Amino acid sequence: YVSEEELSHYRFTVPYMKERGLTDEIIAKYDVGFDSNYVPEGKKKPIPSITFPVRDINGNTLFLCRRSIQGKFFSYPYGVTKPLYGIYELPKHARRVYICESCFNALTCVKYGQAAVALLGTGNPYQIRQLKELGVEEFVIALDPDEAGRKGTARLKKALQDVAIVWTLSGIPEGKDINDLDYESFKQLELI
Repeated sequence: YVSEEELSHYRFTVPYMKERGLTDEIIAKYDVGFDSNYVPEGKKKPIPSITFPVRDINGNTLFLCRRSIQGKFFSYPYGVTKPLYGIYELPKHARRVYICESCFNALTCVKYGQAAVALLGTGNPYQIRQLKELGVEEFVIALDPDEAGRKGTARLKKALQDVAIVWTLSGIPEGKDINDLDYESFKQLELI
């Protein structure tokens, strides 16, 4: 596990977090941080990155997901099986859970009052098993409106339809994702 001592090195708030819509409450609850000195394997220069602790259902930090503050560089430890991001922070008796691709998208849903998790991609068998074990009544699949997102949505819908009502979030403009939407635009999205 990632130690509390290591996590304490990243507990900084930077303007980029606010630019992406994170609130102080969400930053604290999800322990979102910043690492100005992260040098990915195979790189020579640091890539300043936002850190997202990925926790198991008991709150143990398994690893850090990193997102550069310039460009779209994402980093996960090599060879890790990605679990659901945000599973530990879900409300205990959530009835409906939004399923997103990225940490920022899930945290935007939370900011707008919806329980949410992120797949750190478009889903794997381990994550599907975790989703099935949540015991929720409804899932809202809120993947990006692109080819990978459509394929992931179809796969998730098929896998989850026997354990809950499964909705697809419709109306996200092409080339955008949930994190690009303000609250009014988010409220206008449809469940189909």
